[in-house]
Parts: sequence; C-alpha cells; structure tokens
Amino acid sequence: MDCGTCETAGPVQVVKPEVVEVNLTISLTAKNMLSDAFGDDRSHALLVGVLSGGCSGYMYDLQIVESTDVDCQELSVDGFRVLVPNDSSHLLDGIEIDYVEKLMGGGFKINNPNAESSCGCGESFS
Repeated sequence: MDCGTCETAGPVQVVKPEVVEVNLTISLTAKNMLSDAFGDDRSHALLVGVLSGGCSGYMYDLQIVESTDVDCQELSVDGFRVLVPNDSSHLLDGIEIDYVEKLMGGGFKINNPNAESSCGCGESFS
C-alpha cells in the first residue's frame, strides 16, 4: 500500500549465479565410509548441496538419494555417483569431501576453497 509520503522502491533484481562445471574429490577415509553406506548398490547417488542458514550463511547438505527433481550435474567420482545442484555449483567447485573422527563420533567434513569463512563447527560457510 502506498500512502504517498514515501518514495516507491524500485524493482528487485534477482541475479542467478552462473553454472560452473564442478570438480570435486573424495578423501580415502570418506570413500571408505561411503562404501559402507552404499554397500554393493551403486544405483544410489550422493547429493551434495548447499542450504541457506547456519552461523555463517550457508550449510552443506549431504544426502544419499535414488533420484532428485533438482537440476543437477551428475559426476562419477571413484565409482560413486555424485549429484551437485547447478544453482550451487559455483559454491561447490573444487571441494574435497572428507570424513573425520572426533571425540563424540565421526562425520563428513567439506574442505571448500571457495569459502571466505567458516564457523567453528565446520558445517557452515560464507
């Protein structure tokens, strides 16, 4: 509603990021954990995505999926099908998927050369 006392804001421009051909690597420890998770069924894929949120702006999202409706690049990395959404390809090019053991258990960790900063927990970045 325009009361006539304020300047009208201009249109909002949405800039869609350029799609980048993604190259990524998987560490030996992460390959071992993925082998356990996938078993002999390699028809499933590892979906590596990015969500808004976390303490630094973005959070990594790793899922094992049969398929997805999201527009993705499909990569074959060391015998694993890896899907990367095109909308977040510019954020994920060059990453390394690693698996680290911690005092309270282990988990996947993403080493991202594109991240300007990341939080202490290593699960979010900007």
